Amino acid sequence: MSDTDKIDDYELVNCVATGSTTQIWEVKKSGSNQPLAMKLMLDEALEDPEAKKSLKHEATIGKMMEHPNIINIFDLKITKTVGYFTMEYFRAGNLKALVRSNPGLAQARAKKLVESLAQALGYFHEKGWIHRDVKPDNVLLNKGGEVRLIDFSLSSKPSNAILRAVTKKKNIVIQGTRTYLAPELIRREALTPSADMYSLGILLYETLLGYPPFRTANPNDLLMMHVRDKPAKPSDIDDNITPELDDLVLRLLAKKVADRPKSMQELFAELRSVTFFKEDPVKVQRERKETPELSDAQANEDRLNSRRDATRDKSKDVERKPVPKKPKPIILADEKKKPPAEQPPQQPQFPGYPPQPGMPMPGYPQMQPGMMPQGQMPPGYPMPGYPQMQPGMPPGYPQMPPGQMPPGYPGMPAGQFPMGQPGQYPPGQMPPGTPQPGMPQPPQQGIPQSGPPQQMAPSANIPQPSAPIPATPQPSAPAQEPTENKPKEDIPLATFDDLEIE
Repeated sequence: MSDTDKIDDYELVNCVATGSTTQIWEVKKSGSNQPLAMKLMLDEALEDPEAKKSLKHEATIGKMMEHPNIINIFDLKITKTVGYFTMEYFRAGNLKALVRSNPGLAQARAKKLVESLAQALGYFHEKGWIHRDVKPDNVLLNKGGEVRLIDFSLSSKPSNAILRAVTKKKNIVIQGTRTYLAPELIRREALTPSADMYSLGILLYETLLGYPPFRTANPNDLLMMHVRDKPAKPSDIDDNITPELDDLVLRLLAKKVADRPKSMQELFAELRSVTFFKEDPVKVQRERKETPELSDAQANEDRLNSRRDATRDKSKDVERKPVPKKPKPIILADEKKKPPAEQPPQQPQFPGYPPQPGMPMPGYPQMQPGMMPQGQMPPGYPMPGYPQMQPGMPPGYPQMPPGQMPPGYPGMPAGQFPMGQPGQYPPGQMPPGTPQPGMPQPPQQGIPQSGPPQQMAPSANIPQPSAPIPATPQPSAPAQEPTENKPKEDIPLATFDDLEIE
């Protein structure tokens, strides 16, 4: 670029935009008050033949187009020191900036915008050219709703059937912006005007929602999404969009060319009868902005309490306690049967020492709740072979063997019964079940006889049933493996039905 503020007959006024190889300037031509724009090549781009070829190609196609929705191009000049072409100066920003800055206004102008682009592209196709780079960056839109389609550097003729027959697919170059590229171009199929139809569908989707349907950081994955993935309905994201507009957008984004509208003229006729929104989008966007936004801390707290809020009765503002789910037991196939979680402390068994209350006897089944130990009767119940408790005796009074007095019985020596009292047996008569003198005594119940008989301690040292000796705390015995005599239980194998996943 020249160091002066003037190139040929054009005075440089203001730099509007800068690209990789060119700049857009507002200029004035000497002797004319008409404002113009100039696309000027950068000094380093003048050394690139491909950059010069692209500028010449764009200017040549633009000069052929005369449509109110297509930018007008006038003069072209390319030399060793300068390269530029002039065009009408359309005072407006591009659609991309409008979508980002004012999405409600972009939605309000969406219908007129797409109608204007459909007419411009229809004219472009009638001239025998395909734009190939339809995107919001290449669409200018002013406050009055006027539209201009720009940038024809990638425009080309439709595919030639004969030329494609002799060209290998791997030699076909894919050109365009990945976010707006049609699936058939990615598959290196024939180029048709329907490629612009697909790109226009992406542009409409982004105008309605603020972002394109396919987004990813990986460029190759983005291309595969165009070929493989189905976009979400616009109404699923913005409920103000009508179902009929959903159908139209999804038809424009169809993977197959045959499923899209046949031409831009057919699309334009269909657009005129489609209602885009249920309510005024500007009003809806204003109401959404007026809704107070939560701070990051409040939003994080609401996210953490989402489970609690789901179980809250908002009409009464009373929290309901969720019913806890009982987890299903999971037993693995290779897991051995584990010993019981709690083992009662084992008391040492001494010969002649009575077992502690509640402790199972060796060789006898474990006591169940409500069962009495063998050889022991409930309180107040008469012992076997003794008469029933007579009235006047206190309940639970210990039953004593014949000929022995309870401790502390008043007025009688120990070892004698009072005469004439209820429950007395005549002298020489024994209660039923008492062994006769000289006969062998049966073994005591509840204690199995194992090994040689042990010497019993004197009766005075044996605690009476009425006053059991409290159990002293003993160290818990280690868990024992189940004996071979105990029946083995079948261990159920785990299945996927047993697992619960939240």
